[in-house]
Amino acid sequence: MATTWRDDDGAVYQMAEGLKVLVSAPNVARLRIGEDVDRIAEHAFEGCSELKEMDVPYTVERTSMVKALEALRQWKPKVHMWDWPYEATISEALQREIDEGLSDEQGFVYSRDGKRLLRAAPRVGDYWITEGVERIERLAFLHCRFDTLHVPYTCRVYDVPEEERPVFGSEEVSGCVLQWPRPYSDQDELTDSLLVRDSDERTDEYGVVYTKNGKRLLRVGQGFGETRYEVPDGVVTICDFAFSLAARRLTVSLPPTVRVIGDQLFGAAGGWLTFRKQET
Repeated sequence: MATTWRDDDGAVYQMAEGLKVLVSAPNVARLRIGEDVDRIAEHAFEGCSELKEMDVPYTVERTSMVKALEALRQWKPKVHMWDWPYEATISEALQREIDEGLSDEQGFVYSRDGKRLLRAAPRVGDYWITEGVERIERLAFLHCRFDTLHVPYTCRVYDVPEEERPVFGSEEVSGCVLQWPRPYSDQDELTDSLLVRDSDERTDEYGVVYTKNGKRLLRVGQGFGETRYEVPDGVVTICDFAFSLAARRLTVSLPPTVRVIGDQLFGAAGGWLTFRKQET
């Protein structure tokens, strides 16, 4: 059941499905929406004829905000869409740590003990945060853009309180963040095919996708129609759902090098796994 209340400024809020929604904004000249707000109701700004300037926090779902702004077109207030916390400043103590920290060849700065990532480079392609890092500073990625960021298993960014987590995914921080469940060295034995970049994939003549080093079979392509398939020697891991797109019932022959087999390999068509004997 949704809970609705009005604050001292006249704003009306509703808590529904764990999300705080601004239902009705007060008719004031200057409005700063709180950072605990998740969504804006479509008609929240109707009647806000006095509104001249407004701050919208990074926490607000952008889709809901765009719809709500339609009601403000006739009054044309100045709207500031924040990509970071309102108080996004680095303390003097942290700045000293950054100045005295250890910088790698790509410009990422770590604490002297190697346990904290203090600052990221402004632009990077594929980056692997050093294993052993236990914490990422909340504003380390301020104005940073990356393709893929690998977070080691030693740094559980989602196990800390929300107000301490690093900010990812705003309009000023773009890229894919991958949280590794095991050491990077175990990558050939991970059954999650999402932990692979497109550039690290190759496809064989049957439309079966592997990692470039040939250690992991990731998936078959849409409409894979073979009834028998022989996985080549050297493959170590068969990933989750690897054959779920196969169009026909499939028998897969595995080499003795396979050590890890994922879950729910076959889709509706079904299939079988057989192991080949070690060649002598």
